[in-house]
Amino acid sequence: MGVDEIRLAAAQAVLHTAVDRGDLNVAMGLVGDSSGILMTHASGHSDASANEPVEPDAIFAIASMTKLVTTIAALQLVEDAKLDLDVPVDAYLPQLAGLSVLEGFDGGGAPIFVDAHRAPTARELITHTSGFVYSIWNEDALILESKGLSSGVGSGAKMLDAPLAFQPGTAWEYGIGIDWLGVLIEKISGKRLEPYFQDHILGPLGMTDTTFELQQGKINRALVMMMRVNGELVESSAMQPEATDPGSMEFYGGGGGLFSTLKDYGVLLTVLLNDGRHGDTTLLRKETVDSMFENHIGVLEITPVDAQMAPLSNNLDMGFGSLAKWGLGFLLHPQGTENGRSPGSASWAGLFNSYFWIDRENDLFGVFATQVLPFMDTESVAALTAFERALYGIGD
Repeated sequence: MGVDEIRLAAAQAVLHTAVDRGDLNVAMGLVGDSSGILMTHASGHSDASANEPVEPDAIFAIASMTKLVTTIAALQLVEDAKLDLDVPVDAYLPQLAGLSVLEGFDGGGAPIFVDAHRAPTARELITHTSGFVYSIWNEDALILESKGLSSGVGSGAKMLDAPLAFQPGTAWEYGIGIDWLGVLIEKISGKRLEPYFQDHILGPLGMTDTTFELQQGKINRALVMMMRVNGELVESSAMQPEATDPGSMEFYGGGGGLFSTLKDYGVLLTVLLNDGRHGDTTLLRKETVDSMFENHIGVLEITPVDAQMAPLSNNLDMGFGSLAKWGLGFLLHPQGTENGRSPGSASWAGLFNSYFWIDRENDLFGVFATQVLPFMDTESVAALTAFERALYGIGD
């Protein structure tokens, strides 16, 4: 397709507008193609009091955009013949043998469990068809959590001690499967997730600002976390970035937890437009990258989801009104979207309203990022939509 300077300027204007009218504290965007990054831009302020102008190299929590990195790590192990995507994972992780499925609750409020027919496979962990779910969007999981019988997001490794919500392979529901995938990578590789990422993905790609452990020397570049309360933006009382000593974290979540920058994440997306290569580095084979953009959930459907925790998320429709499937590492748009993404494009997002998409047909990718809760924040999604439409020239 090619994106000319006029469209890039229009996309930058969208970011300015979102901040100028007070919709967002900060709005950042990146655009690139297989040749590399075409534009990085940031509008707004990195602090809540609007004293510090944001820079394009600002560091932000990418939350579930971590899942793509974890998926790539697993696929590297597949290429090395150390992991079979279709073997039940209790062959690698014995602790996943004998799982239970939560079917609901009886009249007295006690949970009803049945035995899982088998452990999920690594492919099912990757594609959110494992039966593991998030209590943010699953009512039964939230009830179980409220009874003190499980732990949710933010509890570290404790959140993994949860039953399935359905039999593996029978449905699609977003969940903690990729956190279990991270545990699987650690077991097979013999490395913890942070050093594995650094050695096999982040280091080779020069993604020097991407890490689970935000060091003291970079904390001044981190964006403040905001929250929308009664329509007003306020500084969040939780989830603010904190400096962490290298190697000090007890748990690295494969499903979330990385910090990154526009430029760093853009390098990762460039690799996927270049069939797995970056300069002299081959991250994945071409056939593996091709498989990432194929439907791996068959006839299973991805439908809009009602949020169960309003402070953390609004209701979800990550297909943005269009048909959605799941590949390896991201959602797929088989028919494209009305905002410009071509058929076969891929995308996903992070809880704090960061979003990316990859459009192979048009040799284009984009990242839109801010740091605000709840997820799918109306103003954030409106800015993302306008950003995309400007790049694709929709409404010119």
